[in-house]
Amino acid sequence: MSKNNKSIIEKIIYNNKLLMVFCLVISVILWAAVKINYSAETTRTISDVKITIPNNDGSDLVPFVGTEDLYAEVVVSGKAYNINSYALTKDDVVVEASGGFIDSAGFKVLNLTVKASETGDLSDVEITSVTPSTISVYYDRKITRTFDVEAKITNALDSLSEGEFTVGQPVPSLSNVEVTGPATVLNKMTKVYFEGSVIEDELPLTQAKVIPADISYELESKRYEKYLVCESVNDESNPATVTIPVYVTKNVPAQVKFINQPAFYTENPPKVKITPSELNVTYNPAESEEYKFIHVGTVDFCALDNEVNIFEFEIDEKLLNSGTDTSFGNFKVKVDMSSMSKREIDITGGKVVLLNQVDGYSYSVDTSESNLDSVVVIGPEESLKKITVDDIQVEINVSGLLLNSRIKQMIEISNISIVNDEIDDCWVYGKYDAVIGVSTD
Repeated sequence: MSKNNKSIIEKIIYNNKLLMVFCLVISVILWAAVKINYSAETTRTISDVKITIPNNDGSDLVPFVGTEDLYAEVVVSGKAYNINSYALTKDDVVVEASGGFIDSAGFKVLNLTVKASETGDLSDVEITSVTPSTISVYYDRKITRTFDVEAKITNALDSLSEGEFTVGQPVPSLSNVEVTGPATVLNKMTKVYFEGSVIEDELPLTQAKVIPADISYELESKRYEKYLVCESVNDESNPATVTIPVYVTKNVPAQVKFINQPAFYTENPPKVKITPSELNVTYNPAESEEYKFIHVGTVDFCALDNEVNIFEFEIDEKLLNSGTDTSFGNFKVKVDMSSMSKREIDITGGKVVLLNQVDGYSYSVDTSESNLDSVVVIGPEESLKKITVDDIQVEINVSGLLLNSRIKQMIEISNISIVNDEIDDCWVYGKYDAVIGVSTD
């Protein structure tokens, strides 16, 4: 056995490769031992160490540092094996601000101190410095208030549209919001802004545009803005936006509508002059149909005499509220029928039709009290000559009469028409009344 062992040892001793490896291992061990026990101290900078600010216990004044985190750099010294990145990380270090009890609102300068975290150990480490060594922190009461919101567009408004398109007043997505922050700051603030801009590629606008908005505040100093939180806005479910309404502005002709016109005038309307004849109208195409014309009013042919007829119509309320210039007052309409003739026709014993009678009741027209002995007809002279009493039909809608009245009732005649296929250019001028009695059968 000893002989075999000896031969093995001899083989190792006289094996140059094995001997070289053995010597190398021994050298590394000796170098490490010397390095650990006799190496010089060194320094290292630990970056991005979060600064903690303790609450001001016992006071309603709390620290405001904004939404961003505060960080410091800590320089440590010691043995390399104690302060290298494997032995010491930023999670092993705590930077804490302290300034004693705060009893008044305002900016306070707090000193920064370094200590080991709950999981760290700085017993073999020396803290050389911390940068910054102090920080300024704003202390105040924390409150929440409600503010009105105003929309702002950073683009020049006249650059947003061109041609017949114009933009209106931008509208924020919320009319008011709740803001939380320092009491002193909020008590001096009056308004919140939703501020946005339209990118160049989307101009000019031809329809309403919704754009994302940033929140800004009406403050004495922008330095306080970072302490404010808009509680009403959520980037996902309730983001701040601004809507830019777009309006069309163009000249639109004025028109009147005729009713009860003879068939001839359906395709051949009379000569009409409207003042003003057109208006420069501004409207929102997203909320209303396109303006092809402005309806001024309605002219009943029974109001047209054989002369230049003049009417006035009030401006429609919708038009008044559209921002259109309506300083001219009322619309003035002239309908020229001066080329027509006039004839009075006796219709005693003519045809009278009572519309909408109620079953079980009898209706009778008192011709002595009704002004139905004659009517005035207007039209071309040649057509007027052809009209007889048999061509005149009087229509009376009796649906509005009281059924249980013992006295006769006066009612305006609904329509008096000329029922002759050969005469399509004449009409009955004026309003007529009838006196009617109602009785049970």
